[in-house]
Amino acid sequence: MDNADLYDEFGNYIGPELDSDDDEDDVPPVGQEDDDEDADERMDQDEGDDDETPSVPTNQIVLHEDKKYYSTALEVYGEHVETLVQEEDAQPLTEPIVKPVKLRRFQAEEHLLPETTYKKQFLVDMSNQPHLVRNIAIAGHLSHGKTSFVDCLVEQTHPDFMRYEDKDVRFTDTLFIEQQRGCSIKSMPISVVMQSSRNKSYLLNIFDTPGHVNFSDEVTAAFRLSDGVVIMVDVHEGMMMNTERLLKHAIQERLPITICLNKIDRLILELKLPQQMPMPS
Repeated sequence: MDNADLYDEFGNYIGPELDSDDDEDDVPPVGQEDDDEDADERMDQDEGDDDETPSVPTNQIVLHEDKKYYSTALEVYGEHVETLVQEEDAQPLTEPIVKPVKLRRFQAEEHLLPETTYKKQFLVDMSNQPHLVRNIAIAGHLSHGKTSFVDCLVEQTHPDFMRYEDKDVRFTDTLFIEQQRGCSIKSMPISVVMQSSRNKSYLLNIFDTPGHVNFSDEVTAAFRLSDGVVIMVDVHEGMMMNTERLLKHAIQERLPITICLNKIDRLILELKLPQQMPMPS
């Protein structure tokens, strides 16, 4: 049979049926039977999962309150963390969010110049005469009477200066914490006009220095500005370790040194020494 008779004019097969070819198509190739069985098992499992979890259509309408955009606090922090949600502001309306800056004062100030036994212009004029100016540092051990000694000088030059019976004035302790602790922290200068034994007036720039060893830097700064040093010594306690250190420091700076024996009344009130007893040399 000619091949031309097996196809029509459009190229379609019109010949006899090929039984042998159909039989070969029905027989699966080698190894394909196992693949078909595995595919059937997977389909069965998928159908079982679909039965347990009902499928949600993608076009289903979800209410706004049912939508979930963020994780809950329990999911984020865990079960052992307590979370609180406050819907109202606990800060009252009278309290501003940004508080204004408060200017705090740490130092007492004299708004008006105190009255003195000399005129202020006389002090200013003497400051222009270097040969009449003396820069002095008052140094010594802690609680040896440095600030009280300056109070005595202020009392001589300020007629309105009044002492208290129960406490010291501490005129040069201007910081509030110094008044509360009873201990000088900063070196405080004060200028007074006083006379010598020959009634010659001099301008004294006095530095009241701290006696605590932790503030020795203030003493060093006062020594560098001073022409001489007055070392205060409590006669009851004697020469302390810090007093010896200050003496060595003054010698190192080549400053004239004057020793002032203070608190002599403690010999009578505390040591019960007779008044006629001479001072130990």
